[in-house]
Amino acid sequence: MRYKETREQSAELLRMVLPLMARHSAAFHPLSYTVWYEYAAGCNPALQAAIDARLAQSAVLSDRDIELLFDTHVALRDIESSGRMRAEIARMIEYVNGVAVEAGQEVMQYGNELDGYRERLRDDIGKESLGEVVESLIGETTRVRVKTGMYHEHLLKSSAEVERLRGELELVQGLALTDPLTGLLNRRGFDLQMQRIRHDGLAGCTLVMADIDHFKAINDAHGHLLGDKVIVAVANVLRSCIGDRGPIARIGGEEFAVLLSQTESAAGAELAERIRAAVEGGKIRRADTEESIGNVTLSLGLATAGDNEAFEAMIARADRALYLSKSAGRNRVTVAERASSAAA
Repeated sequence: MRYKETREQSAELLRMVLPLMARHSAAFHPLSYTVWYEYAAGCNPALQAAIDARLAQSAVLSDRDIELLFDTHVALRDIESSGRMRAEIARMIEYVNGVAVEAGQEVMQYGNELDGYRERLRDDIGKESLGEVVESLIGETTRVRVKTGMYHEHLLKSSAEVERLRGELELVQGLALTDPLTGLLNRRGFDLQMQRIRHDGLAGCTLVMADIDHFKAINDAHGHLLGDKVIVAVANVLRSCIGDRGPIARIGGEEFAVLLSQTESAAGAELAERIRAAVEGGKIRRADTEESIGNVTLSLGLATAGDNEAFEAMIARADRALYLSKSAGRNRVTVAERASSAAA
């Protein structure tokens, strides 16, 4: 598990972290809390050194400062931890394999011994020799039973250790590849998914890029906590509309990306319009006053993969389509021109 603190210890850290966060201009979001939690807990020396160095230059840390600290000293460390745990699991597998081989050798040797006893028993041997055979057989059987019992214990312990490491690896990979605010993939997680999909080919895939309109104005007018609430609400709309059609990611502050598999341009545009309308129709209110902040809107751009088109080119076309939605007044969907025309 990533954090070892008890409930009481984590409660004490909470009391320490909140004043630390309050001294800075960064919002009270999960990234900020994680950075200051690890700073206060003393569990991340590299992060502590980086924060101390940054504070020596400026007394106030911004959202950008916190994001850089998180990406460099928390998320990146998760990926490094993932690599170490993979190596540990590989070592455990090698050990278990060694135990299995050794156990197999013991059983083979025992089988050879039994063959020898069988040959001796075929001869006309006396009672004394027969007694020696029986005593040897009992001794050899006892030895193998003890040995195989030891191997069994080793295998049980190894199995438990591998299971523990597997759980920690899954946790670390989840932390490294998901956005802590929304639970969607982060940019790194989205890129990893893209690598897998590109391996099989992008034919029939449509990329949707989305951006919350006037998000800075929302933050300035209502505060970062409500801004986070808006981001989470948009993420939930994306989940609801997309389902299992493809990976969804928060790739920037208020930017999202979706890759729809087996979805041509017309179907992708219809789905994007459904997303746009759902966001526009939602109502988000301040928790303290129940005041509505008005309609939140979303601009979207999409591009469908052309024949043998590079993924980077597809991204560029979707980005241009998103820009056209923004420049044309926002709160709209723009479909990129076909890849062949775009390349011309």
